[in-house]
Amino acid sequence: MTRHFTFIMAAVVGGLVSPVRAQVLQPWSELAPRGVSLAVLRPAFDGGGTSALTTINEVAIHWEVGSLVLVGELPFVNAKVDGAPSGALLIGNPFLGIASSPTSTFIGEFGVRLPVASISTLERGIAMSIGFLGDFMDLEAYAEDLLTIRGTAGYRYRSPSLYGVRVAFRPTFVVPVGSNSGDSELFLDYGIQGGYESERASFGIVFNGRGLVTESGGSIGDRTVHEMGVGGSMTFGQFRPGVIIRVPLDNDLSQALNYSVGVRLEVVF
Repeated sequence: MTRHFTFIMAAVVGGLVSPVRAQVLQPWSELAPRGVSLAVLRPAFDGGGTSALTTINEVAIHWEVGSLVLVGELPFVNAKVDGAPSGALLIGNPFLGIASSPTSTFIGEFGVRLPVASISTLERGIAMSIGFLGDFMDLEAYAEDLLTIRGTAGYRYRSPSLYGVRVAFRPTFVVPVGSNSGDSELFLDYGIQGGYESERASFGIVFNGRGLVTESGGSIGDRTVHEMGVGGSMTFGQFRPGVIIRVPLDNDLSQALNYSVGVRLEVVF
């Protein structure tokens, strides 16, 4: 990721340098038509600096109604800097939407992130920064006074031998609200995933990217950032535990973030 892109992204979310003021694209098992899940992501920053309990988290629910699936996601960050007397819990911007059936070859989703995050203290500002760096594909989930509208379209294929591929694109439109006086911006997320998918186990590798469409300055490289992910899950009755490792592929981001390790548990109904 170039410094030009880093500056733009920081400006979009309201200024990470003044903290007092980023699925379809991941190699998890196929989401169940009805289920709840908890995902916990632990970022590893260059030089450390955060406590072992610093995590980026998400509680989600998927509930099939007819031919569609209702989707609800609540992100939150628990953050504490080494040596600090206390940390902070930042409740992020929840996502509400609808998605296509996981049994369909078409991957579709549409919804909004509601602007409820409050960066009212220095500690919460640090938590927002950790969410921004550790989960940059959904950075708008941790920003204050930012309404997000996004839609996903993609294709899913699984061969008779259970090897599969998924390709998806996700335009994400962010709109400043409240005290945020920034400009509206359009991002384009994209990803391709390949791997093995059976009823009992799933694993794969994914390449993800995010580009800033509404910025005219700089080259394409200046306006894009990428990551690689490797992970999978197992099925034990109603329980689907999973694990993932995400690695940034761009120089500037990798100078701050070495990698992120995540675990996930889904309970299906």
